[in-house]
Amino acid sequence: MQTIIACTDFSPNAHNAVQYAAALAAATQARLVLFHHFSYPVPATDLPEAYPTIFIDELADNAERRLTLLQEELGRTYKIEMSSKVRALTFESDLEEVVVEEQAALVVMGIHGQSAVFNALFGNVTAAAIRRGNLPLLVIPQGVVFHPIQKILFPYDGRSVPQTDTLQPLLELAMDLDAYIEVFTLFDLQKTPELVPSGSESAVNSNLEVLLGPIRHGYSYENEESVDRGILYEATRSSADMVAMITHHHSFWSTVLNQSDTQRIAAHILLPLLVLGERTPTAG
Repeated sequence: MQTIIACTDFSPNAHNAVQYAAALAAATQARLVLFHHFSYPVPATDLPEAYPTIFIDELADNAERRLTLLQEELGRTYKIEMSSKVRALTFESDLEEVVVEEQAALVVMGIHGQSAVFNALFGNVTAAAIRRGNLPLLVIPQGVVFHPIQKILFPYDGRSVPQTDTLQPLLELAMDLDAYIEVFTLFDLQKTPELVPSGSESAVNSNLEVLLGPIRHGYSYENEESVDRGILYEATRSSADMVAMITHHHSFWSTVLNQSDTQRIAAHILLPLLVLGERTPTAG
């Protein structure tokens, strides 16, 4: 993993995520890019000169000063290469543009609320920006600090094999951190009997096996009607340090939204969540 982007709005929650990103960059020997986006203030008048260019420049200069101070703070703890970017148009498009410019492998963002899984499934602002589907994102819940990643839980529906570029952030993290990937399949005997494990390896798992290659990994299965409950159980049972998932519309993730108790259950998980976009941008 060569470059990690850490987004910050200078809030305490974002500061925690930046600290996590810096520790991760140090652990993976990656370069860290601090990214701050500010919005143009909405004028209370129709006069075009209400907010002159000099005022916007002051906002940008102030953001750059704060990023410089943040780099100095991080530099006292982490011996990593750092730079920063300030943008002020549209957050989603600006972030995507910086990802391409920096050829970043991962974007790290803090997340407000109860947990990463809760917000990613139910529409937090951070998750909404990422669910455009083309950014590899690591969301860090409030209060979560970096520690060695030994096991990554990868819930996978077994219905379609992702492209290599979709899995690349997961593969790179596992290789750089020497982490074990647990490929976790949930099945319901009544609704998804095709996912019940059999004695022979399925074509899907065979292809996934090729994608995972030499990375340490294994497979586990759980008969559970509720997807979120199954993930919570396995994350706890297996002592996972991170959960990784692919967000797309043709998997069992869509069934989570129909569970009446999902919000209550998902709020109890407090782990970093690696969201794997299906269309990771590449530099042209």
